[in-house]
Amino acid sequence: MTYSVFIDGELLGNALYQSAVSLALFCEQLGFEAVIDQNKETINIETGRKQHPISISTRSNNQQSQEAVLKLSDTLKAEGLDLLKEPSITIFLDNIEQQDQQVIIEHNVLLDEKLKNLLIIEFNKSKIPFVLNEKKNLAADRNQLLAFRSQFYDTDRLILSISRAVIRYCSVKPIANNSAIVPMPLIKFWISSLLDQASLPKTQEKKATKVPEKTMKPEKNKYISAINSSDLRLKKPNAEVFLNYTMLIPRPDDEQKEYMVNGSIIMKNTGALDLKNPVICIKVPAEPGVSLQGQILPPKLVAGLAMKGSDGEKGWKYVYDDWRERVKTKGEYWITSIQDLTIPPGGSEVFNGLKVLIKEPKNSSVGIQAFVYFNEGQQQYASNNTISLSF
Repeated sequence: MTYSVFIDGELLGNALYQSAVSLALFCEQLGFEAVIDQNKETINIETGRKQHPISISTRSNNQQSQEAVLKLSDTLKAEGLDLLKEPSITIFLDNIEQQDQQVIIEHNVLLDEKLKNLLIIEFNKSKIPFVLNEKKNLAADRNQLLAFRSQFYDTDRLILSISRAVIRYCSVKPIANNSAIVPMPLIKFWISSLLDQASLPKTQEKKATKVPEKTMKPEKNKYISAINSSDLRLKKPNAEVFLNYTMLIPRPDDEQKEYMVNGSIIMKNTGALDLKNPVICIKVPAEPGVSLQGQILPPKLVAGLAMKGSDGEKGWKYVYDDWRERVKTKGEYWITSIQDLTIPPGGSEVFNGLKVLIKEPKNSSVGIQAFVYFNEGQQQYASNNTISLSF
């Protein structure tokens, strides 16, 4: 009796009945989910990758653009991402003539914040200069749309950064499932090497049984596999976020009524896993008299104005180049640390730049909220308290 082995819905091969349990435990040790269906005689392995059908093309009729499309398509196709069905993500790679090496990233309003944040992280890691612009006139039939426009000097580095962001975006749970971002060909090779040659002729099958060490390897560690998999699932990320502030009010004889909220955002890791690279969203009323003050740098000024330390630049910066437009339309300040920042379990980090100036408030009340995203947008926590002011 044999079981048909499927990985993310694709038939990979066959496994003997006797090795089904060991194979499932081995997959669980890698961080995958493996379900044995005795009625259907199948083993279904889920790698933790979410399917987002993707369309990749170019609007530029030149060789550089065509080559970039081919490289990105081959990379994502090898990872098992669907490039054939009706797309939910549309990507354009357009090589244009320009003097600098800056990549212009244009997107429509439907682009997921998580994917957007991942692109920012990957482009910053690769030190690729870029500008991120939201274009409201970009329609994509209810799809997420991304257009990368640049003089393609270093195509490989660009493709690498885009691929990393997309693959991470399609990984459902990268914290508990580190193997979800292992290259798909390698995953298939690992699992295929454990499948019994059930479909071979009997003479060849008998030869295979003469080497018990190879077939018994997964069985040997099945109990350890179950324990490690269980311990891994028990570890969960968690955080507490607090707003600590004082209120400075104007004197009665001041002509201009200016109020200042002076405070900080405290981020405490109360879980069992590291929390990395916080992205803070401070939401205030979208009106001219309310603004965030403090030493927060626009992305383009980081290289020249950021504080220099022995291990590089430090401080806080705005996530988006069009941060003023976001404040004007949505009242949202998106901020992240310039340097890589990790909060270990039990540790805390403080953002001391919560300085909100309120000039001549038009409304009788003003509310200030904060949200913090960790681990490339995988965890989101709202602050336990908000600031509510009445005038």
